[in-house]
Amino acid sequence: MKVILASASPRRLEILQKHGIDPILMPQDTDEHLPDGIDMHRAVETLATQKARACYNAVKGNDEYAGHVIIGSDTIVWKDEIMGKPADHDDAFRMLDKIRGTVHYVVTGVCLIDVSSGKETLLNDVTEVHCVDYSDEDIEDYISRAEPYDKAGSYAIQGYFGRYIDHISGDYENVVGLPYYRIEEALKPYK
Repeated sequence: MKVILASASPRRLEILQKHGIDPILMPQDTDEHLPDGIDMHRAVETLATQKARACYNAVKGNDEYAGHVIIGSDTIVWKDEIMGKPADHDDAFRMLDKIRGTVHYVVTGVCLIDVSSGKETLLNDVTEVHCVDYSDEDIEDYISRAEPYDKAGSYAIQGYFGRYIDHISGDYENVVGLPYYRIEEALKPYK
């Protein structure tokens, strides 16, 4: 399959490889600033589109990439606000404190761009995540590790933090970073 992944996320790469896709990696530096008050769906769709379009602009017109599809993606955690990657220890603590014993949402936006035609397909997926009521000491123990600092919402469901997840409603791979089942049909023409 002719896929370009506009991301440096090892988790997105692993998901694609698990489904038999070995993409070309072309992460893009884009401005991830969002306007105040943007809703969770629009936020991830905007960021995914920016990444995919930056990659498209880098490869369009290059015959080497004709017939490829670009995947741009972005994931956020939503609990009354967008929770991106934590700025520091205090920010990580704040986020993990806010989601404990409650329900929050993990939202991933995906923008697919056909390199040959420039046609865009935009989608998002939402998974409801239920956390147990862990303690302040549990939070401190978790944020003493490296794991939370490059993750939306300060946690990785597939890592150590998974012990604090009671259950989810929705797609597990979406929480990890890429809702493959949502893009599977759109990728069929690129086989």
